[in-house]
Amino acid sequence: MRARNGKRPRGADAVETVKPKTMRAAILDAAAEIIVRQGYDACTMRAVAALVDMKAGSLYYHFKSKDEIVEEILNQGIETLYTRVAETIRSLPQEAPFAERLLAAVQVHISSLVGKDQKYMHVYEHLPPTIKRRSRKMREKYAQLWHGLFADGVASGETADGHDLSLLVPYFLGGLNRVPEWSRASGASSEQIAALAVATLLDGIGARQ
Repeated sequence: MRARNGKRPRGADAVETVKPKTMRAAILDAAAEIIVRQGYDACTMRAVAALVDMKAGSLYYHFKSKDEIVEEILNQGIETLYTRVAETIRSLPQEAPFAERLLAAVQVHISSLVGKDQKYMHVYEHLPPTIKRRSRKMREKYAQLWHGLFADGVASGETADGHDLSLLVPYFLGGLNRVPEWSRASGASSEQIAALAVATLLDGIGARQ
């Protein structure tokens, strides 16, 4: 957005000339970029304002605090992840085996976390535990999606009954969510990691007799 004199508006003027939703998105993108590149502590309101070319005080027109910005990033990231996994599961034939549905869901989950274009997904690994807990409600919604997937496997007789899904689901997702921390060094592809996760869950690692 540029003013009549050809110069880009700054500060309060930018707030007035750029649509609020567009500016909010720009702020979220800027904060996510700072966190991923420089860490959580480097993401200050002043740093974010500088990246979107506005006065620091004008930033408070859109967000009350840095933590509110980060919470929005987390929620949007998880919402995107939820949508992708849900759509992937729905796109499979109803008669698709549980193992196939599980593998498809795991592949989408992992590729979303490690994909270079998914900046919001990368923010989580750079945050302190107290901030990570701010997205609890959205994470619970996402966990319920996986709970339903596993419950369907139990109902169809393809997975063993008797496992406490309230323990199994967070245990499994917890492992998947740590993938970005070590996958880059391993050089493994998202497909390889997904196949390993599903195989060890369904078949275990015990030697075949």
